[in-house]
Amino acid sequence: MIVTVQLLRAIAAIMVVMYHISIKGEQYFNHALSWFDIGQYGVDLFFIISGFIMCYTTARRSVSFSGFMRDRIKRIIPLYWIMSTVALGVYLIAPSMVNSSGGETSIFSSYTLIPLGDKLLVQNGWTLSFEFIFYLIFASCLGIAFKKNSAILCTIIITALCLTGHYFPPENHTLRFLTNVLLLEFVLGIAAFYLLTNKNPPLTLAIPILIVGIALLAIQNQYGAWHGFAGRLIGGGIPMFMVFVGLVGMERYIASANFIFKRELLLSGDASYSIYLIHAFTLSACAIILRKLHLEQISILFSLFLLMSSIVAGIMAFLFVERPVNNYFKRRKIHRLNIDSSAPSKS
Repeated sequence: MIVTVQLLRAIAAIMVVMYHISIKGEQYFNHALSWFDIGQYGVDLFFIISGFIMCYTTARRSVSFSGFMRDRIKRIIPLYWIMSTVALGVYLIAPSMVNSSGGETSIFSSYTLIPLGDKLLVQNGWTLSFEFIFYLIFASCLGIAFKKNSAILCTIIITALCLTGHYFPPENHTLRFLTNVLLLEFVLGIAAFYLLTNKNPPLTLAIPILIVGIALLAIQNQYGAWHGFAGRLIGGGIPMFMVFVGLVGMERYIASANFIFKRELLLSGDASYSIYLIHAFTLSACAIILRKLHLEQISILFSLFLLMSSIVAGIMAFLFVERPVNNYFKRRKIHRLNIDSSAPSKS
């Protein structure tokens, strides 16, 4: 386990939750977290982490296209389908409670993650569509190129897709997803992997990189998002890339350090996927509870209650749903490998 990556996962999940609390605060007219405008960049950090981790987990072992995709599907889809099915139950009973901001909801897209332009039952799933586009490209490159060359090929393909999308914008929504500049954030994760594994930056460089990344985010928060060319990539991706490189560059110091809430943050990092998927349900339920108690106008209470409840609910989902499901698939994989290794070889 890379401790700093787990901490960054926790930070990414918390940022996204805070972003959606600020939106919920607008709905309840209490200005909760109205000062926090960069929470959506937690998604950009997740994409960078994903690019890094895919390189990290495949660097020292041979992985086939089918094996890679099978592992990713087992890791991502079960919990997502569980939450989508819960949302489907709500949608069938009270459609207005799902995607209350409007727009058509596609059950087909919700379960296949094929982006067709409609909303999903669990709207956060739009990021998983990007994840699987990256997985398909990355896995394809693993199948036709060797190790480092596969990452280079993946980078070339994604860059070509994004340039095509910029200079020849497609009208089809699915093609817009396939050529969206956000895919370059996975490339930033790949770049971070080779930067950090080939030449780990010294502490005197890692700290300034981290500080500059945080400063850029603070500027974004104060003066608004960058809306020019590749706005999300420049405004969120680049600062988050610097935060990632700076913090992971200090892994050997942070891993051995003891600081307040370290254990809780690491647990939140483990549970970050559950927190990310379940928090929309938690925010809605908690906001309703506060309204019933006539406490929804106390912005500090509103923010803290929704944030802590989302983290706790996500951790509970991780401990009692996500982790048991993951362990089940791991046991099946080990069992299958044991059977294969014990089977008599054909002469």
